[in-house]
Amino acid sequence: MMAGMPFMPVSDSMFLIGETREHPFHVGGLQLFKPPVDAGPDYAEVFYEQLMSTTEVSSDFRKRPGQPLAVMGNLTWIVDDEVDWEYHVRRSALPRPARVRELLTVTSRWHSSPLDRHRPLWEMHVVEGLSDGRLAVYTKMHHAVIDGVGALRMMMRSLSDDPDARDCQAVWAPAKRRAKSSIVSTTNTSAIDLVKGAAGAVRQVVSIPPGLLKYGRHALSDPQLVKPLSAPHTMLNVSIGGARRFAAQTWSMARIKEAGKALGGTVNDVVLAMCGGALRTYLEEQNALPDKPLVAMCPVSIRADGDQNAGNSITALLANLATDKPDPLERFSAIRDSVQAAKSVLSEMTPLQRMLVGALNGAPVLTGAVPGLVDRTAPAFNVIISNVPGPRTDMFWNGFEMDGCYPASIPIDGVALNITCTSSGSSMHFGLTGCRTSVPHLQRILAHLEDALTQLEESVA
Repeated sequence: MMAGMPFMPVSDSMFLIGETREHPFHVGGLQLFKPPVDAGPDYAEVFYEQLMSTTEVSSDFRKRPGQPLAVMGNLTWIVDDEVDWEYHVRRSALPRPARVRELLTVTSRWHSSPLDRHRPLWEMHVVEGLSDGRLAVYTKMHHAVIDGVGALRMMMRSLSDDPDARDCQAVWAPAKRRAKSSIVSTTNTSAIDLVKGAAGAVRQVVSIPPGLLKYGRHALSDPQLVKPLSAPHTMLNVSIGGARRFAAQTWSMARIKEAGKALGGTVNDVVLAMCGGALRTYLEEQNALPDKPLVAMCPVSIRADGDQNAGNSITALLANLATDKPDPLERFSAIRDSVQAAKSVLSEMTPLQRMLVGALNGAPVLTGAVPGLVDRTAPAFNVIISNVPGPRTDMFWNGFEMDGCYPASIPIDGVALNITCTSSGSSMHFGLTGCRTSVPHLQRILAHLEDALTQLEESVA
């Protein structure tokens, strides 16, 4: 083994250890860009050449997994000196004039394929040929390298809110760090922080049992808090194959905010209510709606503001989607109360306690990789729903306006559907990723999401 190769944290390596051909563990994103108004006919070539002009590459885009150690099975990273650009950045052209439907079809295929572990764990596809002239960029990166929040921040770091800016770099450019004031002050602060951090770590470890007891007491006494292992078994909770289907659509953020304000909830409450209403209708169409309400696992970032590191820094809460309630107002209230109860419990915990509770709530992410286990255990949750906040202004890349940003995430064995959304400017972008065989007619859920939002609006009109 080469000296100096960095070890991989267990929280990251588990996504490589649990990966199989049927269960790839990469996150992705599909972005749409409008060309500048003064763009020439060769704007696609200009876009690509500007991307490739970024020659300085972050180590996250140069590292690949090394061989496990003989003891403990720990994984390491090998950081390559060079990048094979022809392999990692690919140009594609859809048959003109192509619709977004054709773009989503090829994105589904790309998202189905595992990343090559003999190379740095990422790919980018630059796509032209859409009938409206927009360009598309699909990027995927392994979850062992970065989580969804980190991926969004990395992507947004490459953009600008200035439409006239022409100095934007590609997403693989290293992050710009703030200059340190002096060696002396840095050293002193680091020493103090090290002592404080060590003491804090001891206190947090000691606090784990009381934190779990507190969570257990709340689960028993609070009727709004989702109980562990209370999710019903549904058609979504089966073993999955490797083929994926991806669907995406944008909604007005103003509509979602207005609905949340009128209903006494948040944007996230409305997003979950849209998903709850859509899944209720979808399962009714499939004659597969259970009597008990569906449970969503919702990843929650616990990154500090300004944290630009890659890696994984999340916890998870369980939310009642109230799919047993036909009335949209009752469904919204149940969802809102469920989320508030979960957040209230997490707010009383230390960061380490929150991460441990998140690990327990999200345990099927790991156990789903064990063959046959899904068929012999009750589901901990039925669907994964994430809402990753993005920038509040319109964003540009060297004059190209980002017109859509759709997360493509990870279905797992036993949870065949993942719904992830992110905001940018005045829009909320939904990305639905499902097992191709276990979630038939996935695109219909998009129409049901619109119907669910309309029902909420009409209920308070």
